[in-house]
Amino acid sequence: MHRNPYASGMSIRLESVQNANDMATTVAKTITGSPETHNVVPWFWSNQYDLRLQTVGLSTGHDQEVLRGDIATRSFSIIYLKQGHVVALDCVNATKDFVQGKALVAAGARLPADRLGDMSVPLIDCR
Repeated sequence: MHRNPYASGMSIRLESVQNANDMATTVAKTITGSPETHNVVPWFWSNQYDLRLQTVGLSTGHDQEVLRGDIATRSFSIIYLKQGHVVALDCVNATKDFVQGKALVAAGARLPADRLGDMSVPLIDCR
């Protein structure tokens, strides 16, 4: 368990390989005399048959959802906002959204929902 800035500072437990690796790095830096605050954007992924599922951030407490793409095509993202800030994405066969969305979550980017849902605009250019 750790206090996570992407969960409003709440103590949470993230059960993922990536989190275990990130926490190990934080512990190793502390042991070797270079302590750092654990401040890593949570992310997860899984391949399920023909679907690549990727999640970045934590959607807990979000107040708005934006659909980006078309669910029927099996390639889309759901972007979660809290007070206008991008807090998380769930991406299905949308790796580019996942990569660009990770930077938006880390920055706490405040972006207009209509731009986020516009597939003609790369996420990174929605500012």
